[in-house]
Amino acid sequence: MWRWKKLDSSHVSAQRTAAAGEGGYLPLVGALRVLVCLRTLTERSERDREAAAARYLPQWDRGELPEAPRFRLYQMGALIGPGLLMVGSTIGGGEWMFGPIVTARYGGIVMWIAAVSVALQAVFNLSVMRYALYTGEPIFVGLLRTFPGPKFWIVFYLIADSGYIWPYVASNAAVPVAAAWLGRLPGPQDDFLVRVLGYAIFLSCFIPLIFGGKVYTAVERFMTAKVIFVLGFLLAVDLFLVSGETWWAVFSGFFKVGMLPEGEVDWATLAAFAAVAGVGGLSNTLFSNYARDKGWGMGALVGAIPSLIGGKKIALSPVGKVFAVTPENLKRWKAWLGYIRRDQIWIWAAGSMIGMALPSMLSLEFLPGAEVEGHAAAAMTARGIADRHGEVFWFLTLLCGFVVLGIGFIQTLDGIVRRWTDVLWSASGRLRSKGGQVKNIYYVVLLAYCLWGLLALRLTPNPLVLAIVSSVCGNVGLGSSALHTLFVNRRLMPPELRLPWYMQLGLVGAFVFFLGISGVALHQHLTAVSR
Repeated sequence: MWRWKKLDSSHVSAQRTAAAGEGGYLPLVGALRVLVCLRTLTERSERDREAAAARYLPQWDRGELPEAPRFRLYQMGALIGPGLLMVGSTIGGGEWMFGPIVTARYGGIVMWIAAVSVALQAVFNLSVMRYALYTGEPIFVGLLRTFPGPKFWIVFYLIADSGYIWPYVASNAAVPVAAAWLGRLPGPQDDFLVRVLGYAIFLSCFIPLIFGGKVYTAVERFMTAKVIFVLGFLLAVDLFLVSGETWWAVFSGFFKVGMLPEGEVDWATLAAFAAVAGVGGLSNTLFSNYARDKGWGMGALVGAIPSLIGGKKIALSPVGKVFAVTPENLKRWKAWLGYIRRDQIWIWAAGSMIGMALPSMLSLEFLPGAEVEGHAAAAMTARGIADRHGEVFWFLTLLCGFVVLGIGFIQTLDGIVRRWTDVLWSASGRLRSKGGQVKNIYYVVLLAYCLWGLLALRLTPNPLVLAIVSSVCGNVGLGSSALHTLFVNRRLMPPELRLPWYMQLGLVGAFVFFLGISGVALHQHLTAVSR
């Protein structure tokens, strides 16, 4: 474990002077100073940590950390966890919109933005999953346990999450269905058909969340099927129909860090590109929810959210459980860390990079220089492939686009509802005191979102503009929650279980990167407006 050294004022002053002489090190020195300040604010005894955790929410219960199952390559089912489920979300509406838009407009030179985004998100995901392994709580509950308390943080994160409540992905999913029905790209005269299909797709996505055992299990099955089909189709098309030059342009772009195309770039689009590479926004916090529902670490002792119909008798404790730091528990802890590292590095990070690269290669190969309309990206790509290689690819690519957008919305829907169900269940003693079950809260929130979604589909403005605004707001939420998660890690977790220093720097880096790129986009927009 890396130990912090106390710094007196003269030493800090000397550091500042040295950094001023070597401007290239200023960002690193600044990040280190943030961590030093956090160390001062968060170093507490075990009794103080538990008191801090119980200041706003009930005290944790105690339990023994379950032993992690032994991992074997032939037991791949043990590796299927939140990473694979969220890869299904990764290959979603954002990637299908902004991957083609960015590569068709700028080429592969900006793919490094996606690589940096995924790397920083992986650090964030591992951080929130650590908290879930230790407490059996989603990270959102940990955020609510900090000053100034749940009421403030609920309002703050509701505002940060507001851009993602618009169901624009469901309306985008209607475009490939309408195109297959009409045999051409839908135009303004087909608005009624597209809107009706959007309503049908939106409502159908609720069905998997109602039936079954655990909601998590139902979503995992759909996302696993989606990943297999979509990656299989895209990989086959890219291998046989895309040139080696395009492959090189996209994959070499992942390593061209800091390079930008000549001329003026649209930073709002690039900020949205950074947001949708991986998961993006507060949706990354769901890794901790899913680790809990998967039964990993202390999550095995607190329960999960059951389905409304056909669900088993599954209880979900509103209070997390923690374990004592003993040699035996530390041995088990390291085994669980191996599970989440495999989940994030082998599956999620790799899948996210591939999920961004494959549709980007299609647009670069078949729509070079085209102005891709976000809501019609799937249909335009299908038309481009079919014009060269036959009409069979028109229908196959449209089917792929529908699976990406329509099936992907199931996870988006569950993520929004699950996030705020856990918040209400843990933060509201009034709801728990009435003898309610967590699934009742989940389905009330689901019904409320259904009613809102039906209205929003009528009110939804240009899907591309809405997606850009939502993604830029999501960057603010992700960056803020990264720094907040670092505070929770140092404030509430024992020193032996805390993040290593390089991951703490990674969280500070996520804060700087996601807020910084959105800040540049905002500055560009305000400058253009003021002219």
